[in-house]
Amino acid sequence: MEEKITQLIRSLNIIFWGNFLSSILTGILIILLMPHNVIGAQFSINLQSVAILILLGCVPLALWLYHKKLISETLPDDMEQGIALIRKWFIIRLALVEFALLFNVIIYSLTKNSSFLYCCGIILMIFLFLCRPNRNEIVHILSKNDL
Repeated sequence: MEEKITQLIRSLNIIFWGNFLSSILTGILIILLMPHNVIGAQFSINLQSVAILILLGCVPLALWLYHKKLISETLPDDMEQGIALIRKWFIIRLALVEFALLFNVIIYSLTKNSSFLYCCGIILMIFLFLCRPNRNEIVHILSKNDL
């Protein structure tokens, strides 16, 4: 069991750091290459409202779904199925947070409103501190059912 947990942690770390670095690089490319001031003022306000709603919706949704599906519910009795479920919900959580990050980067690059740069910073902190794989949490999840 210890070897499988170590392999799972290693693969989740690779997925996490790959997504983290690719998000940062993609964000930098979007900021550098995307034209700015090409949208009207009213459309800009609408986009900014949508970006805030996505930030306030996607990030808590991602964290809640991960917690609900893995921590508060019971996992299958088979260890392989439990590991597959952990990997699946880990990737879903990363994808939702990454979507919110990249959407806010796009809005920043279109509007050059520094508030969205701060929003990106907040999302990156959430990405780093709440989405990184935690060995103790995964051991707790897997040992909950004595897998």
